[in-house]
Amino acid sequence: MASSSLSAGALLREVARLHVQLQRNCVAYCGGTTTTQCTVLTELGRCGPMTLAELSRRVGFDKSWTSRAVEHLAQDGLVEKIASPHDRRTIQISLSTPGEARLTHLNTTLNSLAAQTFEHIPAEQHEMVRSSLELLQHALSTLHSEATQEGLSEGGTTWTCD
Repeated sequence: MASSSLSAGALLREVARLHVQLQRNCVAYCGGTTTTQCTVLTELGRCGPMTLAELSRRVGFDKSWTSRAVEHLAQDGLVEKIASPHDRRTIQISLSTPGEARLTHLNTTLNSLAAQTFEHIPAEQHEMVRSSLELLQHALSTLHSEATQEGLSEGGTTWTCD
């Protein structure tokens, strides 16, 4: 099916699918870090220290799945786990110095992928594509915030899809 005949929804899903697939291929060479671990590193780099429960919600993984990824990252020295001063049952997870270096390498790799992608787009359309991506990011962020405010987070079972 030609891309011009795809609906906006189908086109967005296909773009997301291809982009995620390319990212997974790139991060396979990210110092032996799995895709799941790269997701955890990225979220910690984006948002800073957080609890395991908060991290699980933010990345959309089951808490036990997130816990295993964090444990492997801690064993590799890429994250630090520190007991909360307010509640010793709660552990804050943060990037270590080597974790920050791994994240920098990961971001460089993924930024290179984006640059390679733009090489296949005519130069005179780069600004239009960038502007469209900013609009899309803002719209998706707004939709996500609205859903979260309504209690429909990633771990929830219901999203407004009408």
